[in-house]
Amino acid sequence: MKSLSLVAVLFIIAGCATNQSPVNEVDIAAAETVEFMRPYELSRNDVSFVSLGRVQGESCQANVFSNKPTQQEALLRMKVAAAELGANRLILRRCQQDQTDECRARWICTGDAHQSQPLH
Repeated sequence: MKSLSLVAVLFIIAGCATNQSPVNEVDIAAAETVEFMRPYELSRNDVSFVSLGRVQGESCQANVFSNKPTQQEALLRMKVAAAELGANRLILRRCQQDQTDECRARWICTGDAHQSQPLH
């Protein structure tokens, strides 16, 4: 009986674990420094844009006990990734739902991070 209880507790603990760390206040503050823009804005004459590369954000439901994934969380995580590169602008390329071996359900969003600076 004791081993059955131990197995049940381990199952519950494993069920609560996810492969993502929670988004904290520091991440949210960093994400707020990044603004979405449209691709055609790259042709503006009053601002220079430096491409910092492709970024992505993911919201994953690892198991039935995890929260359902949301597009909003994936977008937030993508903005955090862009902020970590020093970006202040982000072009959203796509968001989609799928599943992987690690995520029974997930949202994944990809975009291009840019640093914009006014021309002098």
